Amino acid sequence: MPVRCVAFDADDTLWDFTTAMAGGLALAIEAAEATGRVEAGALGAADLIGRFDVLYAAHVAAPRPGRHIGTLRNESFAQALADLGVDDPDLVARMAAVYFEHRHGQLPLFAETIEVLDALGEDLVVGLVTNGNTDAERSGLPGRFDFRLAADDIGRRKPDPRLFLMAAAAAGCRPSELVYVGDHLHNDVAAPQAAGCRGVWVNRAGEPVPPGFEPDAVIADLTELPAAIARFDAEEAEAAGAVGVGPHAEPWPDDERLDPGLLAGGDRRNVVDRFRYWREAAIVAELDRSRLAVHVAVENWQHDLNIGTVVRNANAFNVAGVHIIGKRRWNRRGAMATDRYLTITHHPTVAAFTAWAADAGVAVVGIDNVPGAVPLEAGPLPSPCVLVFGQEGPGLSAEVQAVCREIREITQHGSTRSLNAGVASGIALHQWAQEHVPARRSG
Repeated sequence: MPVRCVAFDADDTLWDFTTAMAGGLALAIEAAEATGRVEAGALGAADLIGRFDVLYAAHVAAPRPGRHIGTLRNESFAQALADLGVDDPDLVARMAAVYFEHRHGQLPLFAETIEVLDALGEDLVVGLVTNGNTDAERSGLPGRFDFRLAADDIGRRKPDPRLFLMAAAAAGCRPSELVYVGDHLHNDVAAPQAAGCRGVWVNRAGEPVPPGFEPDAVIADLTELPAAIARFDAEEAEAAGAVGVGPHAEPWPDDERLDPGLLAGGDRRNVVDRFRYWREAAIVAELDRSRLAVHVAVENWQHDLNIGTVVRNANAFNVAGVHIIGKRRWNRRGAMATDRYLTITHHPTVAAFTAWAADAGVAVVGIDNVPGAVPLEAGPLPSPCVLVFGQEGPGLSAEVQAVCREIREITQHGSTRSLNAGVASGIALHQWAQEHVPARRSG
């Protein structure tokens, strides 16, 4: 299966935590010395780091309810001051305030972090899984993550493999479809691998891989990550067997629709045989001549992985267009490049989608098994129309239900409550085609 989610460790993977911590500790020491109650040089960064590490080890060994990692820094300051004969909770609070202001507000991201996260986020679910307490929203990466799992919040801590199973569940994918990326071989490579995920080691220092570890990839920095993910996908495809055709025998056909590069190298794309070796633009032009009078829309409030399958189905039936309501980002990998042959329109709100449908004269038909829905096969579906599918789990939102001309449900005979949007879209499009398209042989 292709990679569907990439999740990251935080400290020293996405940002230079070591430098940020050193700067924050220096400011905290300055704040203590500025009071005149702490002599210059009496507090040292190395001592404060050592005290924190001892507290952290005890916290991991025997966590107490309600005690988060962030409080340990305050405790380390209080201990160091107490050893100097200073008992001042207000000073501890001041030191912690300046430390965390720098720690979060001046966090030095690695140069490539934002660009790589934005690029990956176009196609994949992107998550943050951390033992630490850095808030990405406050630290230069707002809106970049589809989910965040912090150890103190969920009661699981790396290297517990269950944390990565939770990450896969949060992403809506199988563990084998999740890649975890981090700088710690035990926590960020061996642990996710134990859960069935891939583990990528960020090895900025260029150290040799020690015995006992086998990262799925070793990268010098995050710029090498997209290529590693592409390699994982290629390996999966190769294992599944090659598709398509090889190079075309010469002389090549004299047809401007054909792509010389594909003729020379072969065509392994996910296209029907009649489009082998065709240029992408030529395929789109041919499909445009016979688009069906049906659109597909799907709500995307939680970055639903099923959207890729919905798009593949839409391409298979050659619909007039696909509409994404909510988040712009969706799982393009799941579409297997079929999105290149469709018009995909983003509507940030239900109101914007409704306005488009009204202007286009297209009936809005919801597909969901909500109270009041009628069976899909109860009567002809409208033409033209847009079939709207909800988020996996909650289904169609109340706001979308309110603007539907009608809501149809797919008749089921088993125990499961509902079908996911990927399956439902294929069934509903087939029903619409049976009603409105003359029978023809598929390629």
